[in-house]
Amino acid sequence: MTQPPDDPTPKGERTRQALLDAAYQQFVQRGFHGASIRVIADGAGITPGGIYNHFAGKDDLFAAVVLAHHPLTRIFPQLIAATGNSAEERLRNAAQRITDELTADEGLLNLFFIEMIECQGAHLATLATTLMPKALAFVSELHASVATPPGITPIGLLQTFVGTVLATVFTRRFLASAGAPTAALAGIEQFMDIYLHGILREE
Repeated sequence: MTQPPDDPTPKGERTRQALLDAAYQQFVQRGFHGASIRVIADGAGITPGGIYNHFAGKDDLFAAVVLAHHPLTRIFPQLIAATGNSAEERLRNAAQRITDELTADEGLLNLFFIEMIECQGAHLATLATTLMPKALAFVSELHASVATPPGITPIGLLQTFVGTVLATVFTRRFLASAGAPTAALAGIEQFMDIYLHGILREE
């Protein structure tokens, strides 16, 4: 874990980040229960006992990895930062950027399932406390700026947007692994067409 001599980052912070990086790779490859503390320590360039200078244990380390790498940490900030000349353009731009991020690193989805299945979503409350307030403020402003149909609330807008993006990535990955031709699978543009405009023609 060599660093440039002019790196101003304190050694403790560099070690902690190296641990998070090594732990992320172990968790997404082997799951929470299968991940090895020894291998994580080796990847970070420290002894296994050195982990406890930064984290209370495996649970604490995994919680930190979830806060750093959970897909929602990519979805909400990109949504809030989205630009465009209209609400539709902002949502489409955000959806494309988020989809690109989630597709580029398959470990993000692995972490999502590991946290939900092996840890039963134990860290989502902390994650939501960190991310939800700004995301809800954004969609509330967006909701107020457009003529949404009756019954659609800001939280509903956020929920369905997140669901649309995750469904795009999940279904493309699943169907491609099952042998479906990638070129024939719907991308985020089609998912967003349905999200924004529905599938039924007006009479």
